[in-house]
Amino acid sequence: MIKLPLHFQQIFNNKRFIFILFVIAALFVSIKYTFFIDVNNYKIFFYSIRHLIEGVSLYADHPNQYFDYYLYSPTFGVIFSPVLLLPYKVGLFLWPFLFAAMWVLAVNKMPWTDKQKLFAWWFGIQELLTALDNVQTNPLIAAIPLFAFICMEKGKVFWAAFFIILGFYIKVYSIVAAALFVVYPQRVKFLISLAFWLLVFALLPLLFTTPSKLVWQYQLWMDRLFQKSEHDHRTNVSIHRLVNQTISQDISPVAIIGAGIALFCSVFIHIKRYKEVYFRMLLLSQILIFQVIFNPVSESATYITAVTGVIVWWLYCPKARLDWFLVIFCYIFTVMGPTDLMPRFIRKQFIEPYVLKALPVVLIWFRILYLMHFPSKKVSFISNPEMNNGK
Repeated sequence: MIKLPLHFQQIFNNKRFIFILFVIAALFVSIKYTFFIDVNNYKIFFYSIRHLIEGVSLYADHPNQYFDYYLYSPTFGVIFSPVLLLPYKVGLFLWPFLFAAMWVLAVNKMPWTDKQKLFAWWFGIQELLTALDNVQTNPLIAAIPLFAFICMEKGKVFWAAFFIILGFYIKVYSIVAAALFVVYPQRVKFLISLAFWLLVFALLPLLFTTPSKLVWQYQLWMDRLFQKSEHDHRTNVSIHRLVNQTISQDISPVAIIGAGIALFCSVFIHIKRYKEVYFRMLLLSQILIFQVIFNPVSESATYITAVTGVIVWWLYCPKARLDWFLVIFCYIFTVMGPTDLMPRFIRKQFIEPYVLKALPVVLIWFRILYLMHFPSKKVSFISNPEMNNGK
């Protein structure tokens, strides 16, 4: 293995330096969209809380304010109201800092060594920048399963449920993280907590609207969730497009998701291994990747969640030649592929048409499944003292 010169080692092992880079990344996005380029995504968020207060449909067409449609829950705008109720440019400037901080904090809270955290930050910084540049909530969606996992490890199932439901009301597919409860004690308490937070977040918009208006907004939201455009199906960056392009256009999203769920749940047959840190970490990585690659409307900016799953997998995989190939393949095509560092010809002729951003992550997900069923002898199962399986 190539050994870096000492001064490069000092740079890559310097927490302060990487934190400065995260600040610069957030600042770059903030300045870009606050002062130079109009951004539609934040307008959708900005007006959501105002539409809720005014009692107008969140899900109608509002061409004088933004293009496209609002796709989130009525609770979404309330969750982010401390930022969204600020003057437009002030909130927009703060938005990238908020979401960069959430992802960085989640990694920092994981029960990993400083070396492991540094690897996570360095491997993920470019994908985080891609997500921030989209001005959405994806870094937080990537952080939420980590926060839930940390709470589960500490036996704080009430707060684990809080994070999972928080994610659900931001992007519904975040509910996949609820699968963590299977491998931990206090399952009944967790399910009760889940129901409690589901109700609390559902009623949260009553701070800004009436009960009848809120019921109406939820009905509109349900209708909107099931309206997927032809454009979404043709341009998604997921296993759905890979399957449709390589096997058959006739395979439906429902069949693909059903097969994915069956494979996902197959690992739960290993009941005796629930106490292994290795098994729980791979389950976390599987969750993070699953909720992106099996989402039929995934886009490039959502891959901060999947790449976070890749990071967790890499820290606990056996580092066999196949693992090395997959992690390098992932960094080149998933992380760097959509960026300007990749020649435009390669991006337009190969990466985008052949969904090469998704392919490495899909292969890694299957590798995780294999490792969960057939653990490598090269991996130590000794638990980190900070990780106590919720006991």
